[in-house]
Amino acid sequence: MTRQTWTAAVSALLFVIAAAIIAMTPVPFVTYSPGATHELLSPSGGEPVIAVEGLDTFESAGQMLVPTVSITRADAPVSLPEVLYAHWAPDREVYPREYVYPARTNATDVRNREAQQMATSRADAAAAALRAAGISVEQIPMVQSVASTGPAADKLFPGDFVVAIDDTPTPTVAAVREAIGKRGIGQSVMFTVRRDRTERVVAIDTAASKTQAGVPVWGGNLVMGYSYAPRIDIRLDPALGGSSAGLMMALAVFERVTPGDMAGDRVVAGTGAIDGAGTVTAVAGIREKLASAERAQADVFLVPDANCSDLAGVQSRVRVVSVGTLEDAIASLDLLNDPANEHLVKGCA
Repeated sequence: MTRQTWTAAVSALLFVIAAAIIAMTPVPFVTYSPGATHELLSPSGGEPVIAVEGLDTFESAGQMLVPTVSITRADAPVSLPEVLYAHWAPDREVYPREYVYPARTNATDVRNREAQQMATSRADAAAAALRAAGISVEQIPMVQSVASTGPAADKLFPGDFVVAIDDTPTPTVAAVREAIGKRGIGQSVMFTVRRDRTERVVAIDTAASKTQAGVPVWGGNLVMGYSYAPRIDIRLDPALGGSSAGLMMALAVFERVTPGDMAGDRVVAGTGAIDGAGTVTAVAGIREKLASAERAQADVFLVPDANCSDLAGVQSRVRVVSVGTLEDAIASLDLLNDPANEHLVKGCA
């Protein structure tokens, strides 16, 4: 072997080693790619995804899909080749890791946060759908969590509705706090709560706040919850988290509890967070969700108005429909069932 050949061989070997090191070295980015879709109107494992008790229910010939995004886990590394591929692929995106996962965030933190977001989204979606269907929905303070060593431990439970404090109605979380704040530390407070549709009175002795001197606390957190006559159970895959399925869950509940066939024979996919009043707001991963919907042969993709700019320049065979509320989405799907008026449906263009 000549000196030149030896030099070339060593250089090639060093290049391969350097390239391998670069390829295997994690970089501080997160990739988004199209994920799976989840059908809401068809049974899953022999059980309905949208289970309703206390109301007549109706079948639909169509499908309603929740498209998802596959996101790099908080505890998973990403290599430079993966980032470069995601950067150039039309249906993938790359974000700085700290943009998606704040510093010192671990996988457990992410799962817990997304599970809580999904629980809230389910409740908001059911309330919005029932209101759109003309069914009464009451909004009252609800126990979100109870400290395991606090005064309310084993007395109040997540999901309990706080109807009154010391026989005084408490229509808001602020009203509950105000009523408890008037009592002395160690005094007994009478909570009137609704649990399993039955009201009961629970006595709780307040304790001193650990963060605010002289303030009595009961040992838990409250949020505004929804109370209504029917029972609605949305049985999505427990691995799903976040709030972006809210719009589609609300549409699926509405489809189940109202006559007529809003979906028709179409495959309807969509995304968007929703609140209990039916307002639809922006979510992340729009391009990836559209690609996921297209792979699932969707005919329509519902997108929040505020996300239309994310689809600028994106070509798709799926009809993109822009909505700002649940009522917009219902009206748009109804118009799509009317050939004479479907041109009135708003897109993102």
